Amino acid sequence: HWLQPKRVIAEGGKVSGIELEYTAMEGDKLVGTGERLTLNADQVFKAIGQSFVPAALNGSGALLALEAGRIKVDAEGRTSLANVWAGGDCIFGGDDLTVSAVAQGRDAAESIHRALTSNGRA
Repeated sequence: HWLQPKRVIAEGGKVSGIELEYTAMEGDKLVGTGERLTLNADQVFKAIGQSFVPAALNGSGALLALEAGRIKVDAEGRTSLANVWAGGDCIFGGDDLTVSAVAQGRDAAESIHRALTSNGRA
C-alpha cells in the first residue's frame, strides 16, 4: 500500500486534511494509479528524504566519528567533535521518521542549553 501526497487541504486558512494517491510498481518505479484517499489532519510535516554523504563532513580538519556510515552520537546527540550535536536519520541507529528527528532535536537542544549554561556562556 504505497501512497504519494497530492495536496494539502485547507479550510478557513488552516490545514484540514491531506489528499494522497495510491501508487503501484511499474518496473522499478512507483507510479500513481489515479485512486485517491483523503485523511483528516490538523498538521502536515514534510520529510524531504535526503541521503547522508559522510565524506563531506570529513573533508577537512577534525574527523567526525562514524558508525556503519552514520554519525556516532551519545545519548544526548553529542558527536565526537566538541560543540557539535546531530540527530535524525544521519545518526547511527536513527529512524527515518519526522517524530524521531523532532524528539532528538529537542533532546539535543536541552543538552546544548546545559552545555552553554554550565560554563556561563549563556
